[in-house]
Amino acid sequence: MNPERLRQALATRQVLYGTWVQTPSPEVVEILGWSGWDFVILDLEHGPYGPEGLPHLIRAAEASETTPFVRVPLSAPQEVGKALDLGAAGIVVPGVSSAEAGSAAVRLTRFPPRGSRGSSPSTRQLHYSAVPFTSLTATDAPQPLVVLQVEARLATSDLGSILGIEGLDVVFIGPYDLSTSLGLPGQFDHPKVREAISEIVNRAGERGVAVGIWVPDPQAARFWVGQGVRFVTVSNNELMLFKASADLRSSLEKQHG
Repeated sequence: MNPERLRQALATRQVLYGTWVQTPSPEVVEILGWSGWDFVILDLEHGPYGPEGLPHLIRAAEASETTPFVRVPLSAPQEVGKALDLGAAGIVVPGVSSAEAGSAAVRLTRFPPRGSRGSSPSTRQLHYSAVPFTSLTATDAPQPLVVLQVEARLATSDLGSILGIEGLDVVFIGPYDLSTSLGLPGQFDHPKVREAISEIVNRAGERGVAVGIWVPDPQAARFWVGQGVRFVTVSNNELMLFKASADLRSSLEKQHG
């Protein structure tokens, strides 16, 4: 699913399912893609790799027909352009607590005069110059998708302005950070945490902005899709592997119990 098809899917209120890649392995990305996930998020915030690890991961996503996003910390703005140059469909920016920070992130994905992205005619995105650079700068050129993570309770004080950012495609809720900011770390089902998440979902829905969230399992996914969330990330590759491995090992114990 290319960026424009994904953007169209969000515009028509389709639900998209993805997961996170924290292990820098092309084989892992291919397995996820061939498993049918709509997108994967390559994680430069928590994964043990930097932009130099992205090329093969993005190739693997393309080969297995899943859409690659890259999560880039606010503290490393220079990595946004690199991720896009390498062929990422969009970026995910964590820890956005103000409209100013969110707008700055969007500008990093746009070329002047609309932004500050650096220019090069020979990037992987341009097939090393086989595609003309003007294909990225034309007024009707497709733009990278931008997902801004609203993770702290503090962010809701500026939520109206964040939702109004031009170029915002998805406002994403990180429940671990949000619950921690409320003094309830990891308690996603606590009424105060659900209330805070629902506030963001409802206010975004009123503005017509797609909402994303991380969930641990299908049950939580069903609940939040029922509340209007359309960009759902479930688990991550490490959690999936650990659970499958632990369940298999446990079943062997029971066999001989």
